[in-house]
Amino acid sequence: MIEQLLLVFQALFLVLLYVFIWRVLRGANRDLTVAEKSVSIPEGVMRPPSAAVPAGEARLVVIASDSLQRGSIIRAAGAVSIGRSPENAVGLPDDDFVSARHARVEIDGTGGRVVDLSSRNGTFVNGERVVNSRSIGIGDVVRVGATELKLTR
Repeated sequence: MIEQLLLVFQALFLVLLYVFIWRVLRGANRDLTVAEKSVSIPEGVMRPPSAAVPAGEARLVVIASDSLQRGSIIRAAGAVSIGRSPENAVGLPDDDFVSARHARVEIDGTGGRVVDLSSRNGTFVNGERVVNSRSIGIGDVVRVGATELKLTR
């Protein structure tokens, strides 16, 4: 009886170990993919300014997501909260890499801004990590966990 119980525990341990390794590799692969897509800009070279975003005309289009359907459109008038919690305007309940209150996209008359709400895994714009907040424009891609949203008109 004890030998059978030990065998069950060993099998359970192996299953949990494989799940853990799979999750680590999946996260590392996602980080490597983002690193390949990002382009470093040498110091002294200014990044071209993004196009201004008129209030009420901006939309976020889902490029990739585990929680949202690809091609879905989210109206980005005012402030749009993003996170795993259902209270957010954009809920991502199936993404384990997203905080309950992860980020906020703010659109006003002068342009747009992404605010990272002290998320654990970070918010990225065009492959660059957002520190506190960052301005965005038409064509910029915001990544929160496995979800990528492109700002369009």
